[in-house]
Amino acid sequence: MKKIVSIFIAAILGFGAYAFAAKKAVPVNEKCPVSGKAINTDQTIGIGVCCANCAKKVSKNVKGTLGKLTSDNKGGGDSEPVNTKCPISGKGSKKAVTVAFCCSKCKSKYTAK
Repeated sequence: MKKIVSIFIAAILGFGAYAFAAKKAVPVNEKCPVSGKAINTDQTIGIGVCCANCAKKVSKNVKGTLGKLTSDNKGGGDSEPVNTKCPISGKGSKKAVTVAFCCSKCKSKYTAK
């Protein structure tokens, strides 16, 4: 009986770890905004936006948004946006939109230096 309970608890813990594991964000674009080539889902950045409306605008015009982007979040890691202010409204960023590139060279043009 103890063995069955142990297996049951291990299964629940394993499923819990799987269910709460960090999911990789899905990019909003299918082509690299710099080169036009197919994207590599390992080469992504987060663009910080203030609201859902701005997130929609970024999704519709990734290349135009990147032209307005100020990559100023020097402390930001891969899971944080590269900017602190929304490129659409100028307000503080509260959520992130994931944009993918074809390679690290294209990605590096928009990461904080």
